[in-house]
Amino acid sequence: MPIDLVASRSTSVRIRDRVGLDLPFSRGIMASAILATGLPTDDAYRIASEIQRQLDSAGVAEVGADQIASLAAETIDRVAGPSFGQRYRSWREAKRTGRPLVVVLSGAPGVGKSTVATRLAVRLGISRIVTTDTIREVLRTVIPSTVLPELHASTYELDIPPAFAGFERQAAVVASATVAVAARLATERRSVLLEGVHLLPGYITRSLAGHAAGPIVVERLLVLDDEGVHRSQLKYRARSEPGRQGDRTLNHLAAIRHIQDHLVGHAVREDVSSFDLAHPAELTQQIVDEVVSNLSEVKSRLA
Repeated sequence: MPIDLVASRSTSVRIRDRVGLDLPFSRGIMASAILATGLPTDDAYRIASEIQRQLDSAGVAEVGADQIASLAAETIDRVAGPSFGQRYRSWREAKRTGRPLVVVLSGAPGVGKSTVATRLAVRLGISRIVTTDTIREVLRTVIPSTVLPELHASTYELDIPPAFAGFERQAAVVASATVAVAARLATERRSVLLEGVHLLPGYITRSLAGHAAGPIVVERLLVLDDEGVHRSQLKYRARSEPGRQGDRTLNHLAAIRHIQDHLVGHAVREDVSSFDLAHPAELTQQIVDEVVSNLSEVKSRLA
Protein backbone atom coordinates (compact mmCIF):
# COMPACT_ATOMS: atom_id res chain seq x y z
CA MET A 1 0.00 0.00 0.00
CA PRO A 2 1.37 3.48 -0.83
CA ILE A 3 2.67 5.29 2.20
CA ASP A 4 0.21 8.15 1.54
CA LEU A 5 -2.63 5.77 2.39
CA VAL A 6 -1.20 4.27 5.56
CA ALA A 7 -3.24 5.18 8.62
CA SER A 8 -1.66 3.21 11.44
CA ARG A 9 -2.48 3.77 15.09
CA SER A 10 0.74 5.24 16.48
CA THR A 11 0.01 6.61 19.98
CA SER A 12 -2.39 6.06 22.87
CA VAL A 13 -3.75 9.63 22.68
CA ARG A 14 -7.44 9.83 21.77
CA ILE A 15 -8.92 12.57 19.59
CA ARG A 16 -12.40 13.92 20.35
CA ASP A 17 -14.09 15.53 17.35
CA ARG A 18 -16.90 18.10 17.19
CA VAL A 19 -19.70 15.54 17.32
CA GLY A 20 -18.19 13.65 20.23
CA LEU A 21 -16.60 10.76 18.39
CA ASP A 22 -13.50 9.42 20.09
CA LEU A 23 -10.75 8.09 17.81
CA PRO A 24 -7.06 7.24 18.28
CA PHE A 25 -4.49 9.65 16.92
CA SER A 26 -3.01 8.26 13.71
CA ARG A 27 0.29 9.47 12.34
CA GLY A 28 -0.77 8.25 8.88
CA ILE A 29 -4.03 10.19 8.90
CA MET A 30 -2.24 13.28 10.20
CA ALA A 31 0.35 13.03 7.45
CA SER A 32 -2.39 12.62 4.82
CA ALA A 33 -4.01 15.84 6.02
CA ILE A 34 -0.69 17.65 5.79
CA LEU A 35 -0.18 16.49 2.19
CA ALA A 36 -2.77 19.04 1.04
CA THR A 37 -0.21 21.78 1.76
CA GLY A 38 1.89 20.47 -1.11
CA LEU A 39 4.72 19.29 1.11
CA PRO A 40 6.56 16.13 -0.01
CA THR A 41 5.33 12.89 1.54
CA ASP A 42 8.49 12.39 3.60
CA ASP A 43 8.17 15.88 5.09
CA ALA A 44 4.50 15.31 5.89
CA TYR A 45 5.34 12.13 7.80
CA ARG A 46 8.24 13.83 9.55
CA ILE A 47 5.90 16.57 10.78
CA ALA A 48 3.25 14.01 11.79
CA SER A 49 5.91 12.17 13.80
CA GLU A 50 6.87 15.42 15.52
CA ILE A 51 3.20 16.03 16.42
CA GLN A 52 3.03 12.51 17.84
CA ARG A 53 6.17 13.16 19.88
CA GLN A 54 4.69 16.34 21.33
CA LEU A 55 1.47 14.56 22.27
CA ASP A 56 3.35 11.74 23.96
CA SER A 57 5.58 14.21 25.81
CA ALA A 58 2.54 16.11 27.09
CA GLY A 59 1.23 12.91 28.68
CA VAL A 60 -2.41 13.65 27.83
CA ALA A 61 -4.94 10.90 27.25
CA GLU A 62 -7.42 12.89 25.16
CA VAL A 63 -7.44 16.15 23.18
CA GLY A 64 -9.98 17.92 20.98
CA ALA A 65 -9.78 17.91 17.19
CA ASP A 66 -9.35 21.71 17.15
CA GLN A 67 -6.41 21.42 19.55
CA ILE A 68 -4.75 18.87 17.27
CA ALA A 69 -5.31 21.15 14.27
CA SER A 70 -3.72 24.09 16.11
CA LEU A 71 -0.77 21.95 17.14
CA ALA A 72 -0.38 20.72 13.57
CA ALA A 73 -0.46 24.25 12.13
CA GLU A 74 2.11 25.49 14.65
CA THR A 75 4.38 22.53 13.96
CA ILE A 76 4.14 23.07 10.20
CA ASP A 77 4.96 26.76 10.74
CA ARG A 78 8.08 25.83 12.65
CA VAL A 79 9.30 22.91 10.54
CA ALA A 80 8.27 23.86 6.99
CA GLY A 81 7.55 27.59 7.16
CA PRO A 82 4.57 29.93 7.74
CA SER A 83 3.30 29.71 4.16
CA PHE A 84 2.70 25.96 4.52
CA GLY A 85 1.18 26.45 7.97
CA GLN A 86 -1.27 29.02 6.62
CA ARG A 87 -2.15 26.75 3.71
CA TYR A 88 -2.96 23.97 6.22
CA ARG A 89 -5.19 26.31 8.25
CA SER A 90 -6.98 27.61 5.15
CA TRP A 91 -7.50 24.15 3.67
CA ARG A 92 -8.97 22.89 6.95
CA GLU A 93 -11.35 25.84 7.04
CA ALA A 94 -12.36 25.16 3.44
CA LYS A 95 -13.10 21.50 4.21
CA ARG A 96 -15.30 22.51 7.15
CA THR A 97 -17.65 24.50 4.92
CA GLY A 98 -19.13 21.21 3.71
CA ARG A 99 -19.15 22.36 0.09
CA PRO A 100 -18.12 19.58 -2.30
CA LEU A 101 -14.95 20.05 -4.29
CA VAL A 102 -14.85 19.26 -8.00
CA VAL A 103 -11.33 19.17 -9.42
CA VAL A 104 -11.19 19.02 -13.21
CA LEU A 105 -8.02 17.93 -15.00
CA SER A 106 -8.25 18.10 -18.78
CA GLY A 107 -5.47 17.55 -21.27
CA ALA A 108 -4.40 15.77 -24.43
CA PRO A 109 -3.69 12.02 -24.45
CA GLY A 110 -0.40 10.93 -22.95
CA VAL A 111 0.51 14.01 -20.89
CA GLY A 112 0.18 12.10 -17.60
CA LYS A 113 -3.32 13.04 -16.41
CA SER A 114 -4.14 9.66 -14.85
CA THR A 115 -0.95 9.47 -12.80
CA VAL A 116 -1.32 13.03 -11.54
CA ALA A 117 -5.02 12.54 -10.80
CA THR A 118 -4.34 9.56 -8.54
CA ARG A 119 -1.62 11.35 -6.59
CA LEU A 120 -3.60 14.57 -6.33
CA ALA A 121 -6.72 12.78 -5.09
CA VAL A 122 -4.70 11.24 -2.25
CA ARG A 123 -3.27 14.61 -1.29
CA LEU A 124 -6.67 16.32 -1.31
CA GLY A 125 -8.48 13.51 0.47
CA ILE A 126 -10.76 12.82 -2.52
CA SER A 127 -11.87 9.20 -2.81
CA ARG A 128 -13.69 9.45 -6.15
CA ILE A 129 -11.97 9.76 -9.51
CA VAL A 130 -14.09 9.76 -12.67
CA THR A 131 -12.31 9.43 -16.01
CA THR A 132 -13.95 10.40 -19.26
CA ASP A 133 -12.50 7.29 -20.90
CA THR A 134 -14.67 5.24 -18.54
CA ILE A 135 -17.73 7.38 -19.28
CA ARG A 136 -17.09 6.97 -23.03
CA GLU A 137 -16.91 3.18 -22.70
CA VAL A 138 -20.28 3.13 -20.94
CA LEU A 139 -21.83 5.39 -23.58
CA ARG A 140 -20.55 3.12 -26.34
CA THR A 141 -22.70 0.31 -24.96
CA VAL A 142 -25.91 2.31 -25.34
CA ILE A 143 -25.20 4.57 -28.34
CA PRO A 144 -24.45 2.59 -31.53
CA SER A 145 -21.83 3.68 -34.02
CA THR A 146 -24.56 4.26 -36.60
CA VAL A 147 -25.96 7.04 -34.41
CA LEU A 148 -22.71 8.67 -33.26
CA PRO A 149 -19.67 7.25 -35.07
CA GLU A 150 -17.32 9.73 -33.38
CA LEU A 151 -18.02 8.12 -30.01
CA HIS A 152 -16.59 4.81 -31.23
CA ALA A 153 -13.32 6.25 -32.58
CA SER A 154 -10.17 7.05 -30.66
CA THR A 155 -9.93 10.75 -29.91
CA TYR A 156 -6.71 11.23 -31.87
CA GLU A 157 -8.10 9.39 -34.91
CA LEU A 158 -10.97 11.83 -35.43
CA ASP A 159 -10.79 14.61 -38.00
CA ILE A 160 -8.58 17.07 -36.16
CA PRO A 161 -7.45 20.39 -37.72
CA PRO A 162 -8.68 22.77 -38.76
CA ALA A 163 -12.32 22.26 -37.72
CA PHE A 164 -12.02 19.70 -34.88
CA ALA A 165 -15.70 18.92 -35.53
CA GLY A 166 -15.46 15.19 -34.75
CA PHE A 167 -13.49 15.81 -31.58
CA GLU A 168 -15.93 18.48 -30.43
CA ARG A 169 -18.93 16.18 -30.98
CA GLN A 170 -17.28 13.35 -29.06
CA ALA A 171 -16.29 15.72 -26.24
CA ALA A 172 -19.78 17.21 -26.01
CA VAL A 173 -21.46 13.85 -25.47
CA VAL A 174 -18.90 12.48 -23.03
CA ALA A 175 -18.61 15.71 -21.04
CA SER A 176 -22.40 15.99 -20.71
CA ALA A 177 -22.56 12.54 -19.17
CA THR A 178 -19.62 13.38 -16.90
CA VAL A 179 -21.45 16.50 -15.67
CA ALA A 180 -24.44 14.33 -14.73
CA VAL A 181 -22.18 12.15 -12.56
CA ALA A 182 -20.51 15.17 -10.97
CA ALA A 183 -23.86 16.83 -10.29
CA ARG A 184 -25.17 13.73 -8.54
CA LEU A 185 -22.07 13.53 -6.35
CA ALA A 186 -22.34 17.24 -5.56
CA THR A 187 -25.96 16.73 -4.48
CA GLU A 188 -24.68 14.07 -2.08
CA ARG A 189 -22.01 16.55 -0.88
CA ARG A 190 -19.23 14.29 -2.14
CA SER A 191 -16.06 15.65 -3.69
CA VAL A 192 -14.77 14.24 -6.95
CA LEU A 193 -11.82 14.52 -9.31
CA LEU A 194 -12.72 14.48 -13.00
CA GLU A 195 -10.04 13.64 -15.55
CA GLY A 196 -9.98 13.34 -19.32
CA VAL A 197 -9.36 14.82 -22.74
CA HIS A 198 -13.10 15.38 -23.26
CA LEU A 199 -13.40 18.00 -20.51
CA LEU A 200 -13.08 21.16 -22.57
CA PRO A 201 -11.76 23.91 -20.27
CA GLY A 202 -14.57 25.93 -18.71
CA TYR A 203 -17.36 23.47 -19.49
CA ILE A 204 -17.68 21.88 -16.05
CA THR A 205 -17.54 25.25 -14.29
CA ARG A 206 -20.39 26.60 -16.40
CA SER A 207 -22.43 23.42 -16.11
CA LEU A 208 -22.29 23.31 -12.30
CA ALA A 209 -22.57 27.07 -11.73
CA GLY A 210 -26.18 26.93 -10.55
CA HIS A 211 -25.99 23.71 -8.53
CA ALA A 212 -27.75 23.94 -5.16
CA ALA A 213 -24.79 22.46 -3.26
CA GLY A 214 -22.51 25.27 -4.43
CA PRO A 215 -19.63 23.00 -5.45
CA ILE A 216 -16.19 24.56 -5.57
CA VAL A 217 -14.92 23.83 -9.08
CA VAL A 218 -11.23 24.11 -9.86
CA GLU A 219 -10.07 23.44 -13.40
CA ARG A 220 -6.59 22.95 -14.81
CA LEU A 221 -5.51 22.15 -18.35
CA LEU A 222 -2.54 19.81 -18.05
CA VAL A 223 -0.02 20.17 -20.87
CA LEU A 224 3.46 19.16 -21.92
CA ASP A 225 4.89 22.17 -23.71
CA ASP A 226 7.99 20.27 -24.85
CA GLU A 227 7.10 17.82 -27.62
CA GLY A 228 10.17 15.74 -26.82
CA VAL A 229 8.98 15.25 -23.24
CA HIS A 230 5.54 14.29 -24.56
CA ARG A 231 7.08 11.71 -26.89
CA SER A 232 9.18 10.29 -24.06
CA GLN A 233 6.07 10.04 -21.88
CA LEU A 234 4.26 8.05 -24.56
CA LYS A 235 7.26 5.77 -25.07
CA TYR A 236 7.38 5.07 -21.34
CA ARG A 237 3.66 4.31 -21.28
CA ALA A 238 4.07 1.93 -24.22
CA ARG A 239 6.61 -0.07 -22.18
CA SER A 240 5.02 0.14 -18.74
CA GLU A 241 1.32 -0.08 -19.67
CA PRO A 242 1.00 -2.21 -22.81
CA GLY A 243 -2.75 -2.50 -22.35
CA ARG A 244 -3.14 1.22 -23.08
CA GLN A 245 -1.82 0.90 -26.66
CA GLY A 246 1.05 3.32 -26.16
CA ASP A 247 2.65 2.45 -29.51
CA ARG A 248 -0.53 3.29 -31.33
CA THR A 249 -0.82 6.58 -29.47
CA LEU A 250 2.80 7.41 -30.25
CA ASN A 251 2.10 6.99 -33.94
CA HIS A 252 -0.52 9.74 -33.68
CA LEU A 253 1.61 12.23 -31.76
CA ALA A 254 1.11 14.97 -34.36
CA ALA A 255 -2.69 14.74 -34.03
CA ILE A 256 -2.39 14.66 -30.24
CA ARG A 257 -0.29 17.82 -30.27
CA HIS A 258 -2.99 19.48 -32.40
CA ILE A 259 -5.55 18.46 -29.78
CA GLN A 260 -3.40 20.03 -27.07
CA ASP A 261 -3.20 23.29 -29.04
CA HIS A 262 -6.98 23.22 -29.47
CA LEU A 263 -7.49 22.72 -25.73
CA VAL A 264 -5.09 25.56 -24.97
CA GLY A 265 -7.24 27.80 -27.14
CA HIS A 266 -10.32 26.81 -25.12
CA ALA A 267 -8.43 27.45 -21.88
CA VAL A 268 -7.39 30.95 -22.96
CA ARG A 269 -10.95 31.87 -23.93
CA GLU A 270 -12.38 30.48 -20.69
CA ASP A 271 -9.64 31.91 -18.45
CA VAL A 272 -8.62 28.44 -17.25
CA SER A 273 -5.00 28.09 -16.19
CA SER A 274 -2.69 25.67 -17.97
CA PHE A 275 -0.10 23.68 -16.02
CA ASP A 276 3.00 22.12 -17.56
CA LEU A 277 3.38 18.61 -16.15
CA ALA A 278 7.09 18.65 -16.87
CA HIS A 279 7.27 20.44 -13.48
CA PRO A 280 4.39 18.96 -11.41
CA ALA A 281 5.52 19.87 -7.88
CA GLU A 282 3.33 22.95 -7.38
CA LEU A 283 0.02 21.59 -8.71
CA THR A 284 -1.37 20.67 -5.27
CA GLN A 285 -0.48 24.08 -3.86
CA GLN A 286 -2.11 25.86 -6.81
CA ILE A 287 -5.39 23.97 -6.44
CA VAL A 288 -5.59 24.39 -2.65
CA ASP A 289 -4.82 28.10 -2.98
CA GLU A 290 -7.55 28.52 -5.62
CA VAL A 291 -10.11 26.77 -3.42
CA VAL A 292 -9.22 29.03 -0.51
CA SER A 293 -9.32 32.10 -2.75
CA ASN A 294 -12.76 31.06 -4.03
CA LEU A 295 -14.10 30.83 -0.48
CA SER A 296 -12.53 34.16 0.48
CA GLU A 297 -14.25 35.88 -2.45
CA VAL A 298 -17.60 34.39 -1.41
CA LYS A 299 -17.11 35.61 2.17
CA SER A 300 -16.25 39.10 0.92
CA ARG A 301 -19.42 39.27 -1.19
CA LEU A 302 -21.56 38.14 1.75
CA ALA A 303 -19.94 40.51 4.25
